[in-house]
Amino acid sequence: MWLNRENKKEYFTDLYNQSFDYVYSYIFARAAGNCQLTEDIVQETYAAAWLSLDRFDEKCTYRTWLCSIAKNKLRENYRKAIYREKHEIPDNESFNELVGSFDLEKLVLYHEMRSSVLEVLEGMCPLYRYALIMKYMDGQSVKEIAKVLGKTAKAVDGVLQRAKTVFERAYLKVEGSDRNNG
Repeated sequence: MWLNRENKKEYFTDLYNQSFDYVYSYIFARAAGNCQLTEDIVQETYAAAWLSLDRFDEKCTYRTWLCSIAKNKLRENYRKAIYREKHEIPDNESFNELVGSFDLEKLVLYHEMRSSVLEVLEGMCPLYRYALIMKYMDGQSVKEIAKVLGKTAKAVDGVLQRAKTVFERAYLKVEGSDRNNG
């Protein structure tokens, strides 16, 4: 695609306006509800998109292209955070997936659970948080996660097991304190 300076600015502005809410939501969910991180990644995503707009070949939707940029920016961010934070890692258990419904009572419970999940993810070390997000939100295989994290598949299995245990314990604490305060 060939764009002169004015056309590029107009084209980018239109695409930005059409995609911002979608991209923000995509990043927010994968940033475990961390608003500051979400805003940073959104800014980095659109900056990278602007710089590479001439290479956008429209083989996929603009949203898909932006989300792939956002996913890479999140990966970079988590890699840096994982490198900075070296945590001791506890034991194993299981992680339950969220189930949604259009029933109002269930919808309210879903939003409360989602809030608790985001709170727990935000409090986890970056390695665990990102491993769980890649596995359960992005649906990546252990091999794919291992490649991203630069670890063996066996090491990632261990990380996921420990992350699930940490998540479950923290989630039960959050849910217990919510019930006691409610």
